[in-house]
Amino acid sequence: MSDLEERRDQARDQQQQAVHAPAPLFVRACPGAGKTRVLVDRHCNTPPGRRRTGRALLSFTNVAADELRERCTGQGGRTDLTVFPHYIGTFDSFLWRYLVRPFLPADAPWQHVLSWDHVPGAIVGPRKVPMPAFDFRYDPATQHTSVAWPTSGQYLHNSQLTEDDYLARARTARERLWQTNGYMTGLEVRIAALQHADYTACTALLAHRFFEIIVDEAQDCSALDLAILTRLYRAGIPLVIVADTDQGIYEWNDARPEDLHQFTQAIGDHLELTGNWRSSPAICQLAATLRPAARRTPDIAVGDHHDAARPLLLLPYGKHRKQISALTNSTDAGEAFTAWAAQEGIGAADCLALAYRNAAVPKARTRPAPQLPKDQNTIALAWAAVVISATDIPPTSRAHALAMATTFLREYWYPDELGTLTELLTQYGLTPALLRRRAAAFLHALPAVDEAPARQWRKQARLVLQDQTPPAPAVAPTPPKLLSLATADLDKPIRSLIGLPEQTDEAASAARPMRSSSIHQAKGSEAEAVLVHLPKPQDITELIDAWTSPSTDTASSELLRVYYVAITRARRLLALTYPYSKHGDITALLDAHNIEYQTETAPPPPTAP
Repeated sequence: MSDLEERRDQARDQQQQAVHAPAPLFVRACPGAGKTRVLVDRHCNTPPGRRRTGRALLSFTNVAADELRERCTGQGGRTDLTVFPHYIGTFDSFLWRYLVRPFLPADAPWQHVLSWDHVPGAIVGPRKVPMPAFDFRYDPATQHTSVAWPTSGQYLHNSQLTEDDYLARARTARERLWQTNGYMTGLEVRIAALQHADYTACTALLAHRFFEIIVDEAQDCSALDLAILTRLYRAGIPLVIVADTDQGIYEWNDARPEDLHQFTQAIGDHLELTGNWRSSPAICQLAATLRPAARRTPDIAVGDHHDAARPLLLLPYGKHRKQISALTNSTDAGEAFTAWAAQEGIGAADCLALAYRNAAVPKARTRPAPQLPKDQNTIALAWAAVVISATDIPPTSRAHALAMATTFLREYWYPDELGTLTELLTQYGLTPALLRRRAAAFLHALPAVDEAPARQWRKQARLVLQDQTPPAPAVAPTPPKLLSLATADLDKPIRSLIGLPEQTDEAASAARPMRSSSIHQAKGSEAEAVLVHLPKPQDITELIDAWTSPSTDTASSELLRVYYVAITRARRLLALTYPYSKHGDITALLDAHNIEYQTETAPPPPTAP
């Protein structure tokens, strides 16, 4: 048996232990460990036949829950793994459905909403501050709810009310919407779940309904979530907790690794999944340098890229003293990255660019950016349709496109209404989030911006606008006015009017951009090649200080956990790009950890045909 097969057998043995070990159980899974497969196999191991109790598989996003549900469908020829008595869904939905709603009084029409943004009339004070602007927190230890207002400065200029006045009114509005009107966001659902988990009658019914509850991605559990799970565990409900504490990046939501560590210490059996089926050895080695000393041994690369020898790629840009790069900025670095990835046989669609903040994510130029329109006309609407579906457009342009679409909808739906948009929303009991969703749906429904004559595109766009039914009132509006367009532009291709070149099949193929997002948004995804941008020298210094300090690691630093997530998204190729002024500091860090790297300051030479 080869060394690779031995490593793979070891990884499979770890997976099988996690499949068959009885609850209560804590499973720590490294990135790429195949934990979704483990959960599916564990669920498929449920004996067939008529049962009155089932298993709950819970995650924290609809995307993760949908993946579990899809992969469990029809496994082993069975169709009962995703239906009663089992439950596959989000942690929020589970709490509402099984631990909260059945035990609420019948004197209110209770509704579970994603946020106050979805509740008509959820505004505070004479400045009509939306409820989501207030940050409500509940401390399970003190049973106290606090409220903060991070954006108060935007509303208090020349206001007769103080910040404390608005905070008091926010508390009152929340109590009214919750206790009187029956609206409950995730926070109110969790508070009720925590209370109900103290009642033997409630937990006994839950234990009768489920023989096991699996919580995936448990590193995302808040202190309140863990308090609920603690009470369920003490009530004797079998729990399986699956997590990678090194990927806990939601401290803003009160999710802290030390809280999860304290909770899992009470659970009897602990298992580790250390076989990495995703990343190359070089990527596993770099990621391990961020972890605590006790777990600094690199995960075992056992996947398709177990023998990939590509070192870390460094793409510094700009100039510093005598050091000069042909890459002048992050956009140049993004284009060089896709070119180097192509040398490895990786297409742009299999590349992923990441940064801590969305605004810093490097974009490779794929086509000239459409020009920002000045007038509210047909050309402006076509511009907005292109921007809303593009992947390499700045967030400010997207926001402008949505605002433009909102104006078109408002003038069509309510042509005779005066006043500001906020006043209009209040008058008809609408929320900004609803209007944004309708505006985005309108833009996505518009015809393709191609070589069609502008007059033809305008005609189709007007029909799409006419199909947009107003959310309130129910009376249908009159047909919209004809979208304005200069006579000289009627027969010109619509795409040329917004500054886009003629699109050929070859150009369309070449224009496929690499994916891009913030690191937080990329959690749970992966790519053949990943480019991480470190834009600001002071942020790089902070990262290096945390990385080199013996007192900080992924157990104590959320900053290191964020970059741990970024690094572990890569399968085969990982690259860093940053200002050249920090190149010496970064290479010194890598040298200290014996990380092999390759520095490139220009795209690779073209390959021979």
